[in-house]
Amino acid sequence: MEEREQLLSLIISLEDQEEIEKYLSQFLSESKAKAALLVDKSGTVIGGKGTASQFDFVTISALAAGAFSATQELAKLLGEEEFSLIFHQGRRNHLHISHIEKQVLLLVIFDDSTTLGMVRLFAQKACQNLAQIIKKIREKQKELPQVEISFGDVEDFFKK
Repeated sequence: MEEREQLLSLIISLEDQEEIEKYLSQFLSESKAKAALLVDKSGTVIGGKGTASQFDFVTISALAAGAFSATQELAKLLGEEEFSLIFHQGRRNHLHISHIEKQVLLLVIFDDSTTLGMVRLFAQKACQNLAQIIKKIREKQKELPQVEISFGDVEDFFKK
């Protein structure tokens, strides 16, 4: 639960967002994939790049995060600590999901203009770079003053 609370309060600066988007763009250029999304395990999009405008990234992110969570439970049932990636192959489009760190996933949408091998190769490098950015964000966040707000505080605020 503590990891989830940390994630929900993750604060990403404009500078960090630009760095995330830079690595996602670099990944797309190298892998020739259509789109790359950085999402948390609840399915919230942290960053995204790509040319696949016909896709509903918000819904895809939520469903992919759910699929990844279900797959982690399957891993435990099979005696594995985790499965670090998922691949879904379609007729025209494919989805590759990589576990970056604690609560963050990289979703990649690609078609037959590239190969699974290319996506996996460059996704591995992208995951390492993105993990460093997330780590830096978490470190910066530890330096921020912690504010505790109760449900009553929120309720009082909206009564005014």
